[in-house]
Formats: sequence, structure tokens, C-alpha cells
Amino acid sequence: MKLPKKKAPQPTSSEPDTTVQTAQWTNGAHLGSRGVTIAIVAALVCGPVALAFIALSGGGSSEAAPRVVSSEQPSPLQQSAGSFAAGFVGAWLAADRDDSSALDAYTTANIELPKAGFQYRDLAVASANTTTDGLAQIVVAANVKDDTVDADKGDQWPRRYFQVTVADGGNKLSAVGLPAPVAGPRHTTDGISLGYGETISTSSAAGKTVNAFLAAYLTGQGDTEPYTAPSKSIPPIDPAPYTALSVSTLTATTTPSDHPTDGASVNVYATVTVSNSVGQQVTATYPITLRARADRWEVSALGTAPTLSNSDAATPAPSATPAPTEGN
Repeated sequence: MKLPKKKAPQPTSSEPDTTVQTAQWTNGAHLGSRGVTIAIVAALVCGPVALAFIALSGGGSSEAAPRVVSSEQPSPLQQSAGSFAAGFVGAWLAADRDDSSALDAYTTANIELPKAGFQYRDLAVASANTTTDGLAQIVVAANVKDDTVDADKGDQWPRRYFQVTVADGGNKLSAVGLPAPVAGPRHTTDGISLGYGETISTSSAAGKTVNAFLAAYLTGQGDTEPYTAPSKSIPPIDPAPYTALSVSTLTATTTPSDHPTDGASVNVYATVTVSNSVGQQVTATYPITLRARADRWEVSALGTAPTLSNSDAATPAPSATPAPTEGN
């Protein structure tokens, strides 16, 4: 059962002592919450992540759970509810019999608190959706310390996911029920088929453009401007994160000519290995769109969605994400 409030909550040993403000409503009303460290990831900006949600109704109920309405851009409710839900999950995990004051700020439910709360870190919002009933369904992820593992094996911090349902009360948010542990997104190593059926040489005209552009973009070896279309601006990463680059493979949707016709375009997929001055290296892949002008290939888009094979996509042509900014 819930004990009287005692002291202000202290951060767990794994969390820095940092207070994060909750999001603000568009009408100017502020949402109050107390200190947890919250990493509200860019996923909220890019749109909801598809996760397997548990039904909101009871297991034996014949009533269907409210239909989730997804949108590319998060609504004001989703944005504010994400911060609220992350704070709720943090307070819920850390609450114990000696200190429940942080949790009391989110719920008045009669909860049997444990002798010791859970330690957690890397708290983040994984997805945010809105139901037809006007509720926000938020999935919060956190690495939660597992004290059941043999101490000789070292600390274990498995990634856990918790769903929180949040209601809009006009100028404040309220939780509907308590956080519920849910399954995280499923992962697979089976990739979909890409639509780059032609292997091209790094010594070809297109290959030289890709190699020189990526070297400038990632290692600071020269500028990217000589290798981009005049109407496009793709500035290099500054400061350059790497000192060396090698192109492992280059594939394309069609074989690019060494003497292309003006206006011709081709989608290229580059696999590169980059390293820094202390020998650390990573392998990365870049979908790139090339366009021909004045008998040469130029980069017109970087970071486009990869071209898929016809069996995996109805429309294989990629869309830029993000598109390069327009230059002069």
C-alpha cells in the first residue's frame, strides 16, 4: 500500500542528477513533473515506430481495443504525453516503500510498493500514437538493471518497454492506469531485396564521383561542392569524423555510362569503410542519386531511401530523406 510522502526523490546510482522540464502545451499551459533524466529521441519528430501493443481491455473482454490512428507528424498531445509518460515510467520504476513522492505526482492508485525500486538508465520515448478515443498511447524504453543475474557475470541492463496511456484533461495530462510492460520491436537479420542489380567499378566515371564526394563529405578531403549539382548544396560533416575512407562495393539500378547524356540519372548504393586517426573503423552504406551534366556525373541527392526490388516495393524509386537544400 502507499505510504505517506517522505523525502524528495533521489536519482538512482545509474542516473545523473538532472531535472528535465516537461513539454509545453500550445495554449501556454505548463505540465509539471519531477526529476528524471529523459531522452526524448528524434523518433518523435520522425513519426511513430511500429510496435506490438497490448490490448487496453482485459484479457477476457470481448470489447476491442480502441483503433490507433497514426500520423507522420506527432500531434501536440503525442509530444507532451511523451514527456509525461517517460517521467511516469521513471517514477514508477524507482518508487519504493521509503519514497513514493515522485510516483504520487502521477497517480493516486493504491500500489503495493517494493522494498527497493528498480535502477534504470537511457530512458526514451520509443513511439507515440493517438486512439480514436482521444487518448495517447506512449511506449517508453529503458535499460533496467536485472538484479536476478549472477553477480559474477557483471551487471545486466536489458532493454525493457512500457506502455502508458495518457488522457488530455484540457490544460493538464493524466495517466490512465499504470505503466504496462510490453514486448519491444522484433528484429531480424533477414533484409529485404534491394533494387541495385548492377555492379560498377570504382574507377568508372560514376565510381570516381561517388568516391571523391564521400571522401570530402566524411573525411574533409576537399569540398563536396565540385561533385554536386549546381542547384544542390550538400555540405560535408563538420568537423570531419574520419580520416580515411575506402569504397568496398558500388552497385546501381542501371549501369552508368562513362559519357552520360545531360539529365540522365542513376541510383547508386555505396558500401564504405571509414576510420579515424586512432584506428577505429565502421562500415556504412549510402544510397546516392547521380545526375549527368556536361558529360559527367554529379551527386544530386544523398541519404535517399534505398531503391527496393520490384518484389519488395510497388514503387522502387527512392524519395529523398532529407532532400538536399537548394543552392544558388
